Amino acid sequence: MKRPTNTEIIEQYINHYRHSEDSMKTRRSCLNYFFGEEKPKECFGYNNHIFDIDTSILLDYHDWLKNLDTVSIQTRKNKWVILRSFLQYIMEYYNAKGYKFIVVIPNKTVDWNGYVPKKTEVYTNKNVIATREEIEQILTFLKRGNTKHYLIFRLFAETGMRRGELRKAKYVNVNFEYRHIKIDHGKTGLKYYVFSNDFVRFLKLQVRSRESAEDDYPYLFLTRWGKPYGNRMFNLILKQTREKLGIEKRITTHTFRRTLNTLRKKELKCPNNNAKRLVGHKLGDVNEESYTIYDFQDLVELYDEYNPYQNLKI
Repeated sequence: MKRPTNTEIIEQYINHYRHSEDSMKTRRSCLNYFFGEEKPKECFGYNNHIFDIDTSILLDYHDWLKNLDTVSIQTRKNKWVILRSFLQYIMEYYNAKGYKFIVVIPNKTVDWNGYVPKKTEVYTNKNVIATREEIEQILTFLKRGNTKHYLIFRLFAETGMRRGELRKAKYVNVNFEYRHIKIDHGKTGLKYYVFSNDFVRFLKLQVRSRESAEDDYPYLFLTRWGKPYGNRMFNLILKQTREKLGIEKRITTHTFRRTLNTLRKKELKCPNNNAKRLVGHKLGDVNEESYTIYDFQDLVELYDEYNPYQNLKI
């Protein structure tokens, strides 16, 4: 039986994550560190057939990652995890197809002790929290200058939605009766993000605009060129806004999510389970058809009880 090519195997794995464009890009980038040949100093450069990978090659790759001083150790660990995921997937998939590919993935024999630190300083944004005043500043500035950007970032602020979720949010999934946007393509599955009652009148205008538009895109927001937003555009808009306002703190789209959760828990004493629901209510194993109006009413009431921005002038 003829072997599939490396490209075919990689595409089969990447396509398994087609529900999330961000996940596909991340996995492709991580695998490029193992297979890539364009930049030899930045890639391990394995160029034989995937079915010929053995444990010794994986151990060599792990040692190479430990000594890779161009990226942070967390990035290196992520690349190792993705390669393991890739190998586990193709063993299951292609053995079921009749191919014989088994490789022992080293686990107990590898560790990250003694790794070479990154040459340049590692900057992390995970501890950045915005203040209410900064949220108000940003939204007020955008409201005066660009209505669509204002709507986008008010949604980020009020819901804590991830940027990939907001990019692909569909206008048909906006429910004004129960004040939520249904996300059916997100990182952790089906969920509902609730927004404030004050925001309804603004968002209705955007939904009506998209309903009357003559294009083939289902998304709630498109660029001024009538195309879907790219992955970096939202943070670029934020960066330009921060610079104009003189805000030195590196506030990104994810900062809105972290800030919302922090204010709810620490200041409003929101129970952890409710806080989790409110930054993206995941249905889990619950069948969507079994969801009732009482569930949605409960979610809206929770939102209003734990809304840290209700007194802001936004």
